[in-house]
Amino acid sequence: MSDRSNTVWVIVCILAFISILFAGLKLYPVRDKWENAVKRAQNTKIGTDVELENVIGFLEDRLRYRLDYEFSLEKEPMRLTNVVYLTDGSGKRISGKRTSKVKVAHVINGKIKYAGILYKGQHFNVTEGDSVAGGRVKQIGKLGIIIEKDGQEKFYEVETNSHDGQQNKLGEK
Repeated sequence: MSDRSNTVWVIVCILAFISILFAGLKLYPVRDKWENAVKRAQNTKIGTDVELENVIGFLEDRLRYRLDYEFSLEKEPMRLTNVVYLTDGSGKRISGKRTSKVKVAHVINGKIKYAGILYKGQHFNVTEGDSVAGGRVKQIGKLGIIIEKDGQEKFYEVETNSHDGQQNKLGEK
């Protein structure tokens, strides 16, 4: 071989050696990371993460507590009829005939006390002890009736119509 071809072979071998050296230096840290990942995978125990179990237990308890929570609205603030009043062509207010509110129309005081009520668009004559609106009429007085429902007593006043068509509670002007 000539000197020229020997020189080319030496340069090729040196470049190959340098490239192998650089590739080895570049891949050495990757080898360390791979060995650490293999060690972690061998030490991992599935299903024994105590911290995760504690978090899941806390969330399940909180969900159970929230599902058991019950509340009731006394004045039904989300009903549109509590905010918007509908009127007919002459300007008189339309009362919701299908509402579940009890309206006392009249009270008759005699030997047996009667009260006329309007409930869900129907008129009822009730006496003390009758059941209406999911409750029981406990007492009938001059100004209204007391209905006991779910252990709570609620007083309903007699409503009257004035000359201008507006409804008033008894005793108001």
